[in-house]
Amino acid sequence: MRFIRFFRDRRPLAAGIIGLVLGPAMVMAYLGKGRMAVAYLLLSNLVLLFAAFAMPQFTLAAAAVIVVLCFNLLGCIHGYLLARRGATDWQYRWFARWYNVALLFWLLPIVVALLIRSFVAEPFSIPSGSMMPTLIPNDYALVTKFNYGYGRYSFPYRSDWIPLKMFGAKPERGDAVVLAYPPEPEITYAERIIGLPGDHIQMKAGTVFINGQAVPRDAEGTITSTYSMEPGVLPVFGEVLDNGARYQTLDTSPNSRGDNTDEYIVPEGHYFVMGDNRDNSNDSRFDVGFVPEANIYGKFWLLFHRDGTKTGWSLVH
Repeated sequence: MRFIRFFRDRRPLAAGIIGLVLGPAMVMAYLGKGRMAVAYLLLSNLVLLFAAFAMPQFTLAAAAVIVVLCFNLLGCIHGYLLARRGATDWQYRWFARWYNVALLFWLLPIVVALLIRSFVAEPFSIPSGSMMPTLIPNDYALVTKFNYGYGRYSFPYRSDWIPLKMFGAKPERGDAVVLAYPPEPEITYAERIIGLPGDHIQMKAGTVFINGQAVPRDAEGTITSTYSMEPGVLPVFGEVLDNGARYQTLDTSPNSRGDNTDEYIVPEGHYFVMGDNRDNSNDSRFDVGFVPEANIYGKFWLLFHRDGTKTGWSLVH
């Protein structure tokens, strides 16, 4: 009973503990300070976004840990001082009861975040150079989830009882997409749609042929890469597909094993994908194989570049 009364009576030490463990929004709600709780909740998320973009030396997870620790320390001090001054209104605030605090400032934000991530957009950190120069390693991206409908792979927690695909448009040639790697669907890949169902795809001397027609390809200068796996000055080539989609590719090793292939015939319900970094991409030419439509569950939309090769925001082409 003493333990329960210790927290129920809003003692300074109890407020400090809640602020340190659960954060400033929770302790402000616990003390009956609703406006402060909402302000802290919004401010902490804004600071997290700023920190993720402004500190390229940290991963998104590391930036989140730093922001959470700083705000929880602030919540500990602020909550302790308010409770010590007796500046609490919890007796008169319906949301200050423990179950409402947990619902409004812990469970509800998690549910909203999961709904947004599942149905609207998902943040994505570029892990490798397979889609250079379009997607640079350590860039942040927003992937929209509604373009191709929804299905088993759209959700953070995948289960066999979820249908593979529910409604939605079909991917188009040239789309930069995220997909569940067919041999191991728990692994996520970033690729570009090159072949549609029924297409004949072949690589000849580094040029893509679709249904017997060469995809126009022109040299567009170079980029300076700081990616540890491929540092230095790399040649860039532009490609234009038959539907007008334009994007850039890398071809760092002419006549590599992926530059000349047999002809692939894309089965119905499947797609042929390739990485823009043609010599450093595991795609439909290799282990990925033909990708079932259901495995394609998101489209790259917006990028934030962090490595100095490019700066700021850009749309994905």
